[in-house]
This record gives sequence, structure tokens and C-alpha cells, in this order.
Amino acid sequence: MKEPILSLLKSDNFLKNIDFTIVRVEPGLLELSLPLGQSLLRPGEIMNGGAIMTVLDAAGGLCVMTYGDVANEVTINMNTNFLRAVRKGPLTVTAKITKRGRNITFSKIELLDGDGKLCAEATGSWFIVKPEDL
Repeated sequence: MKEPILSLLKSDNFLKNIDFTIVRVEPGLLELSLPLGQSLLRPGEIMNGGAIMTVLDAAGGLCVMTYGDVANEVTINMNTNFLRAVRKGPLTVTAKITKRGRNITFSKIELLDGDGKLCAEATGSWFIVKPEDL
């Protein structure tokens, strides 16, 4: 179950620049960890909002791939709430599938800072790409 996710993280030309560690993988659940590196920070030493959305989107999409019959996924929609500034790492990002349909999957994602405080949350939908669709 971990292999397709690792493979996508290594082959995605954008995501491979983020130092993700896979902490937990179960069908419908994915937990990632990453350091709060300088490349993710904006002036004021807080995490850039675009970086937050990237991390949430990646976790939500990769969570779709925790099912064995998914070759890839494409984000359809994502709604994000920024609850507090992210100032301390390492970060923990947890994504959970809330509904899985034949072609579309819905997920809820949370980002916690190094103190375990909820800093951002998102809900989203992803289109499922099956192996036979490639």
C-alpha cells in the first residue's frame, strides 16, 4: 500500500521537492510528516499559505491512492481554512477519506504544527484514475 504513494512522491516533479515522510498508511487513511524547512517559509518565519495548500492537497490526493485499485488521482476541488500561523515543525498532515465513489473520492485533511496544534484543515474531492484508464 505504501509503494504506490512512495513512487508518486518520487516521480512527481513538484512534490519530490518536499521532504515528506510516510508515517501511516491504511485504506482511506494517510499520515505524513515533514520538516518546516526554509523553502516553506515566508517573511515573519511563518509557513507560506500556498505551501500549506500544497501539503494539504498532496495528502488528500495521496490518500485516494491508499486503495489498491487507483493508479493516480486529480484534484477537483479543495476548500481550506487557515486556523493559526504555522511557526514550528515538524508538521503532521493527516488525510481521511470521508466518501469513496466509483469516480470521485472526498477527503478531509488536517495540518498540525510541531506542538500538535491544528493550524489548517481542508476538505476536497479527487477524481480517481484507474489503471485501465491510463
